[in-house]
Amino acid sequence: MMFAKINEFMRILRAACYLLPAMLILGLYGCYIDANDTNDDEPPAVPRGVFTTTGDEQVSVEWYPNNEADLVGYRVWRGNDGTNFDNLLAETAVARYIDTDVRNGETYFYAVSAYDIDGNESGLSPEDARDTPRPEGRNIVLNDYQVFPGRSGFDFSRPDKGSIPWDTSQTDFYFGLEPEVNVTYFYSDNETLMQDLGYHESFDDVDVVPEVGYTTLFVEAIEGHIYALYTPDGNFAKIRVREMSGDEVVFDWAYQPDLDNVQLAPPLNR
Repeated sequence: MMFAKINEFMRILRAACYLLPAMLILGLYGCYIDANDTNDDEPPAVPRGVFTTTGDEQVSVEWYPNNEADLVGYRVWRGNDGTNFDNLLAETAVARYIDTDVRNGETYFYAVSAYDIDGNESGLSPEDARDTPRPEGRNIVLNDYQVFPGRSGFDFSRPDKGSIPWDTSQTDFYFGLEPEVNVTYFYSDNETLMQDLGYHESFDDVDVVPEVGYTTLFVEAIEGHIYALYTPDGNFAKIRVREMSGDEVVFDWAYQPDLDNVQLAPPLNR
């Protein structure tokens, strides 16, 4: 009778070992469940904070990193709208990806999922992350229109021309010095709207330009300032003044060929 009770107790104990947490000790009779025998079916958290930055024939996608111990990486997805993401761009171990398989002037939508060592994958990020890459350029030189009128204007739609005459039908804006007040200005031509966005250390600091708040005619040209422009054709652009002298200005530019699209940020350098 005694041996029968002991055997029954041992049978119950062995069965309990499969239900108790790993390494649970029960007096003299212990049981151990190997963690490798358990199946993890819990996916990582959905990535958050996904945002994009517009570049010249590229889009930078970034997000907040997950902190799961068993995280392997992320999958970056792209779609032609904000609901269907059927194009897997890459798997990456870091919270950033640069998409270079894009065309300037076309809009792309992005989402990110996370996956762990057991193959569990999260849902897609909820943010409305979209971007439209656009052209940009550096070190354009304009001269005072009263001194060198043939090298004082700029046309965003034809940046390969460099500086052009200030008084053509294609000129978006031009540069000049008013000697009476000793102040340099950017002048609007052909009804281009302009807005001074203030001093910025880097051209990267302005990701999008405003949709309102523009003026016409002229704005003072100041070294280090970024200016937003809206052309008569319905395109946004921006410039940043790199250097100034009495009769010359050097600036960087970005132009959005997608009509009424305010995304103008260059690639991230973070």
